[in-house]
Amino acid sequence: MPNRKWAGLLLGGLLIYFWGSISYGQETTDADVKVVVASGMGSIIGGDVAHARDDAIEDALRTSIEQTLGLILESETLVENYQLIEDNIFSKTKGYVQKYDVIKEGKRDEQLFEVTVKATIKLTDLKNDLEGIATIIRRKNTPRMMVIIEERNIGEAPGSYHYIEADMNTAETAIMESFMEKGFKFVDQSIVKQNLKREQAAAILEGDASQAAALGRTVGAEVILTGKAMAKGTVVEVYGAKQRSQQATITARAIRTDTGDIIATGSAQGAFPHIDDVVGGSKAIQLACGKLSEDIIDKILDRWQADVSSGTTITLKLRGVTGFAQLNKFKASLKYYVRGVSSVMQRDWYESFATLEIVMTGSAEDLAQRLSDKDIEGIKVKVVGLSQNSVTVELSTVE
Repeated sequence: MPNRKWAGLLLGGLLIYFWGSISYGQETTDADVKVVVASGMGSIIGGDVAHARDDAIEDALRTSIEQTLGLILESETLVENYQLIEDNIFSKTKGYVQKYDVIKEGKRDEQLFEVTVKATIKLTDLKNDLEGIATIIRRKNTPRMMVIIEERNIGEAPGSYHYIEADMNTAETAIMESFMEKGFKFVDQSIVKQNLKREQAAAILEGDASQAAALGRTVGAEVILTGKAMAKGTVVEVYGAKQRSQQATITARAIRTDTGDIIATGSAQGAFPHIDDVVGGSKAIQLACGKLSEDIIDKILDRWQADVSSGTTITLKLRGVTGFAQLNKFKASLKYYVRGVSSVMQRDWYESFATLEIVMTGSAEDLAQRLSDKDIEGIKVKVVGLSQNSVTVELSTVE
């Protein structure tokens, strides 16, 4: 009996310790949320205090993440013919700003605007945090979306063996609903249809990113979602009985309209049993679109989160390049003359035109402001074009 008594007490103690450990583990979820106060600076260029304030807020939010979570350094190397051409170190953070409040702001002097924010930083998964998603979308200046999906719903008409095909725009509607539930904004689809020519639509649906980008710019969308959805009726066997079922597949990709860059791709399947192939096909397409949307949304948000936290990739288009020597001088000097630039990579050069990819903390508008009328090593820079992710400049020699 004494042995049983002590065994019981020991077991009870272990259970108390076990449950206490579980309780403690659950309480530690609060460690995934940090509230931090941080300050940031913005340069006042051309008397634009409002823009300097926005820069200061972004600087403070990046600082708040870095102070809370630390930095992860990633290296990207450019190698050609086994020779190291360029080695770039990028700083990235893991975590995001869920919300923030400006608690102090004002001019430090005539050139600098200072802001102090109180920010809530989270380590947990972003995809179900509507408040965090809204914050990232705002920090990306609320990009507008549009969607073009080629949809085919193929099946047999009830009571006959003749095949039918229906196009009901089920996929476009389902994708838009999923995105809008997360806070994404879309341009009016009727405007899209008005500006969409048959030849252009065919090219877009066949994967022509440049045509998709051109249409997006025309209707005022910064991101276009394009792809194909198809549903087809078939017969499946369930527990020994044959049953009519509809199978759907959808593929899509998201394209930045100002540069034509693909920022996310995905595919998904769905199935729905129904005696009517068109009805069942529509349901199957809706299920597939739900899965696809979740995947694409996650990838877009990951991209935008990296942009606002660690630096945005901006396309810098150059005109008036006089030669390779001038291009190299301009490229090598950008980091020292433009605040926030961490990496410069050359994409192409032909005669007087060149394209550079700039990684910097800030937006395309920030880059345009910091380059405007600047003298870089005897090269005069004039900004002649601007979109959400690209800047176009004209180069000339300072006399």
